[in-house]
Amino acid sequence: MTLDRARQWLTRVGLPGADPGDPVASTARFADGGMYKWEVAGALDAASVAALADRLGGFGLRLHQATNTVGTMRYLDAQLTDLVQTCAGLGVQLRMAVGPRGLFDIGGQKLASGVVAAASAYRLRGTDQLAQAVDDVAHASDLGIRGFLVFDEGLLTVLARLRASGLLPAGTRLKASSNMGAANPAHVRLLAEAGADSVNVQRDLDVRMLAAIRAATPAALDVHTDNPRSTGGFVRGYDVPEIVRVAAPVYLKSGNAAQDFSDEAPSARQIDAIAHQILLDDQLLRRMFPAAVASDRAEF
Repeated sequence: MTLDRARQWLTRVGLPGADPGDPVASTARFADGGMYKWEVAGALDAASVAALADRLGGFGLRLHQATNTVGTMRYLDAQLTDLVQTCAGLGVQLRMAVGPRGLFDIGGQKLASGVVAAASAYRLRGTDQLAQAVDDVAHASDLGIRGFLVFDEGLLTVLARLRASGLLPAGTRLKASSNMGAANPAHVRLLAEAGADSVNVQRDLDVRMLAAIRAATPAALDVHTDNPRSTGGFVRGYDVPEIVRVAAPVYLKSGNAAQDFSDEAPSARQIDAIAHQILLDDQLLRRMFPAAVASDRAEF
């Protein structure tokens, strides 16, 4: 018995029939022709973004995107306004997580020990939470935030429709979180079709899997180059050149291994470690794939 019929059916619906044995180079690019951007995610505030940009700038490297994974509901308006203004002044794209309802609601499922129960911990529960998440985005939009990290597929479709109808600014950008667990071409294409401008894929996909996903959608991919211990603790610097080659346009999410995510902004020591990891990844990228070109024009 073989998988030939299943593979043929996958190709008939516009998906690759297998993860390629010899991944081809991606021809897709960001709007300015660049192949990759450097991104840092975590409990980032204005001061930490400014410090990171300063550290990297001293080495001629640019921080392209900062993603705050804590969420707008955990910050005062003045803190968000400061973050918006700081990122705008530095030319850094800002994305804010919506919620995080799954960590603060009354549901007990997320506390269960079973893996299946924990898998849906970040999803919204009930219409009231959906409305609260929409309000989170609407309020953040009023404060000037245009990029959002979305943990729930249903919310993603709602925000995409609100954007299309003009109720949210046309320039609003939606990133599908890695907590959605997208790990195959069909799932990533589904999220892109649902309105995601970029998709943060599962953290542990190999290069062949990323190449297959790229063949299925032109949407930008967010790929972790390293992780804190709580999500695997791996550092895959030598994969970075191949990730850029086969998965462009790609956001390289670097520096996560230096921090365990919390509600607190990274310390000065952690900021130094984050910057050091990005510099290590950049050094390997320049040495092993010197033709790779960064995308330095902000998208929003």
